[in-house]
Amino acid sequence: MGDIDINVKNFLKINSVFAQLFEKGVYHGTAHIEYDKLKELDTAGQDIIEYGRRNFKELERLRDAEKITMLFENRAAFQVIMGIEGQTDIHYYMPVRCMEIDAVSYSVQCRKISQKARETKNLKKYANGVPKGTKIVPVVTLVFYTGTKPWDGPLSLYDMLDVSESMKDWLLQATPDYRMNLIDTRHMTPEQINEYDGDLKAFLLMLQERFDEEQLKTALATHRETWYALSRIKHDNRYTEYIDSISDQELEGGIYMDATLDYIEKRGEKRGEKRGERRGEKRGENRGLDLAAELYQILAKEARLDEWNEAVKNKNKMMDLLREYSLIKD
Repeated sequence: MGDIDINVKNFLKINSVFAQLFEKGVYHGTAHIEYDKLKELDTAGQDIIEYGRRNFKELERLRDAEKITMLFENRAAFQVIMGIEGQTDIHYYMPVRCMEIDAVSYSVQCRKISQKARETKNLKKYANGVPKGTKIVPVVTLVFYTGTKPWDGPLSLYDMLDVSESMKDWLLQATPDYRMNLIDTRHMTPEQINEYDGDLKAFLLMLQERFDEEQLKTALATHRETWYALSRIKHDNRYTEYIDSISDQELEGGIYMDATLDYIEKRGEKRGEKRGERRGEKRGENRGLDLAAELYQILAKEARLDEWNEAVKNKNKMMDLLREYSLIKD
């Protein structure tokens, strides 16, 4: 199903990361969450769904991160259960999946209230439902997508219904829509990323196709989980190697992400180039790489790889060798 790795789950559970995702990614700055008041919940939601009189099916959903806290809006404050579903691949019935997960959360709340009411004699032993006037806690789910392909799946239940667009307004009379909250992490604009700060901003910046050096200078991260998550998502162990070389004392004050980039591109690669471009001089994009590959093959045949290793580190040496074999002209 494209579920995310445990390292990414641990990153999402950082209170400052979790809170910002909902404050700014879901409520767009209209709500406030006190980071230190977030309370982590058991991410396994279970309920029994009855089919007919005798057949039962257990439904279980595991959220990647789920917390409960007070949500502060200008006019009110109330409890909210917030859950994150991480996706590495596009899920083409994700709105239905989110709706199902939220429904289970509401159902679990009701069944717990019902059970407690029976125990306290506020509900008859064999009665159905909950006491009159019962209130339950709102639930909101956010899909945190880290795939390389831009999300092109449905964003609401109505995107999936086999009904013409002209009929959907009419259909709302009896069939409610269900909208999905989504953050497509790899395809955000610089302006969107700048809405965040701390580890979340650092994480989002390092996921982009091209690194923005100026933005990286302002991104300060303080949790090792940030680098571990990047390492797993980008399949690049250098992020883990880098943060493991940093002491707890150094990390306590925070690490600016341009220092991470210095380590990742320590062979002198130009910042801002696409991830995956190799070290060495670039003379005319692919042409430069072709020349370097051709020179390497020549030197390998002539048992001169020591000179190749020297040339990789020394621009003048590289140019001299290219001229020696007439691969370039003065």
